[in-house]
Parts: sequence; C-alpha cells; structure tokens
Amino acid sequence: MSGPGIGRSAEGFASEPAKGGPVNHALLYIEDDESNIALVEAVLRRRPHIELHVARNGRDGVQAATGKRPGLILLDNRLPDATGGEILRELTSTPATARIPVVVLSSDSGELINELLTATFPATRN
Repeated sequence: MSGPGIGRSAEGFASEPAKGGPVNHALLYIEDDESNIALVEAVLRRRPHIELHVARNGRDGVQAATGKRPGLILLDNRLPDATGGEILRELTSTPATARIPVVVLSSDSGELINELLTATFPATRN
C-alpha cells in the first residue's frame, strides 16, 4: 500500500513522513504516565507537522480540547481524576468537542470497550 508523499522501506514501513494536507494537525494526548507520553513524543518526532499537546489529567484535557480544538484526541482510560469513559462522555456531549475523533487507549478488557461504546453511542449494542 502506498500513497502520495509516502516512502516505503523494503519491509513495507514508512521510511519518511507523509506530507501534511489541509487538515488540523494538532493532537491532544490526555495521559498521566510519563513513559507513555515519552513514547508518543518519540513516535511524533518523525511527524514534525503534527503539533502535540499533553494534558496530564481529565479536567485539563477537556479544557485543552475546548481551547485548542485538536484534530484528534488520544485518551488514556485510567487518569488520576476520572475514567476515560467519563472524559469521553463529557467530550462527546460538549458541542465544541463533540466532533473531534477520540481514541481511547487501554489495556482493560473487552467488557470496558463495550461499556464505552454503549455509553457514547447508545444505539451501538451487541
């Protein structure tokens, strides 16, 4: 698989960053673990067109999402002040942030995934 602006190595991995288009390249990472933050920062060094913002708790994350309006939010499920589900519900119920895509990161079970989907999208039930 290839596309404009993407160079591929022999193994199929991108060898250079894709060129950014006319989209919002701000990413908000709501995470309290320093190791996880360092990992995302390291990955994004190869994507200099992506502007990373970090919030270390849920409430600061909601404020940052409202103020910065990122193109994507990465959300830890276990924060010091709230669960990912609580923050996700707040983000999706607030007009200023409701349309921002959110990826919840968790090592929790599939039961949690179903709970988050049901709470956020009530029509999505198994």
